[in-house]
Amino acid sequence: MIHINNVTVIKSGEKLFENLNLELEETNHYLITGPNGSGKTILLELIAGNIHAAAGEIQYDFIEGSNWEERYWDRKQKVQLIQTHAVEKLTHLTGETYYQQRYYSIENTITTRVKDVLGETIKDLDTQDFPPSMHIESLLEVEVNRLSNGQLKKVLLLQTLLRQKPKVLLLDYPFEGLDKVSRQELSHFIDFIATKYSIQIILADHHHHLPAVINKRIDVNKFTIQQSEFVNHIPASVEINPPQQTSSKPVVEMRNLKIQYGDKVILENFNWTINEGERWALLGKNGSGKTTVFSLIFADHPIAYREEVYLFGKRRGTGESIWDIKKRITYLGPELISYLNPKNIAQSAIDYVRSLHPKGKEEKLIELLQYFNAFTFMQKPVKVLSSGQLQLMMVISSFLEDKELLLLDEPFQFLDDEQKERMSTYMQSHLDSKTTLVLITHYDNDIATWTSLRKEIKS
Repeated sequence: MIHINNVTVIKSGEKLFENLNLELEETNHYLITGPNGSGKTILLELIAGNIHAAAGEIQYDFIEGSNWEERYWDRKQKVQLIQTHAVEKLTHLTGETYYQQRYYSIENTITTRVKDVLGETIKDLDTQDFPPSMHIESLLEVEVNRLSNGQLKKVLLLQTLLRQKPKVLLLDYPFEGLDKVSRQELSHFIDFIATKYSIQIILADHHHHLPAVINKRIDVNKFTIQQSEFVNHIPASVEINPPQQTSSKPVVEMRNLKIQYGDKVILENFNWTINEGERWALLGKNGSGKTTVFSLIFADHPIAYREEVYLFGKRRGTGESIWDIKKRITYLGPELISYLNPKNIAQSAIDYVRSLHPKGKEEKLIELLQYFNAFTFMQKPVKVLSSGQLQLMMVISSFLEDKELLLLDEPFQFLDDEQKERMSTYMQSHLDSKTTLVLITHYDNDIATWTSLRKEIKS
């Protein structure tokens, strides 16, 4: 059992939890849920020992050791937290990094591969009785910064479990960005390790299919908590609207596109025309190449120069600059946050957003802050924001300028139900009929709401 007794947490001078009391029984598995910025991740970090209590104490009945140091290292082994933004943890990045980096390192330096991350534990892969969905032999030679969201989370889980199976496994938004099959596979795998190895599961999440072992719920709101029983509701299926053609003015054209890294072919004979004002959903499994296609459209990927890629009627490489293209396109995607390295940004969120845009947008910025009820948290340093607040910061930044083409890669990830509804309502009332939208999502509700055309990448 884990006992949290009269704990107060202070972070960056702000008092968060105060006199917190909570008991986590070892026979139960917990869902931590609540609005963005309510304290879900802080609670996970507190349980993991990543942040320290300013007052009170945390007791672990299963931690052993005759002195503080022995108990510290025993807790480090037995209580493991897998955080939601883990690119830097896996790649050991130092210095300045940028999200396009993986596209510009195709032909030169070799970065960290999956086999490097797993190290000597690779030899134990064959001795485990993990389900087939967790077999990653085909990924061992893949560079970590080329992994899809689903592949990355799979590697992180295996890295943790192969080193030493913990007593308690803490998961921060484990299902965000995963396709439906990957969500089901991860859910089943969590059930498997909880049952097979008696690992207690405590996870933070909003609205996904959750593991069957989850039986308790902790609601966090403004750093106060309430416990209850948990009932796992599976979302109802949604009928997808039939495709409709709306225009004949091409904004994007890709002809016989081929993307290949070494011997691995990601896409081949890929053809796609996106016309002005159309609403597209780009579909496919994790790792199928959806984000790579976005990188070609947003002028981040150099392969566009040798392939037949046309943007706004011009073939790439015929004289237009990258910045000419980016002035006409808004891109919002998970990689922006993954490579933002927010923990090192002491600047306030509102000043950070201002730095990304030309002057003269203040009135629109104030309007967006009011609409999303974001004034309070946007005054805080970027480094203290929750995952949901970081996502909302990038959403506000994306809507600050009206552009011709809107590329949204998992735009609703980490948002609570209230903020997701606000974002949906804002898009419905502010998207111009001539604005072209391409959406990457793994949720039928989003596809039905926002798109009338579908392009699926088979893998």
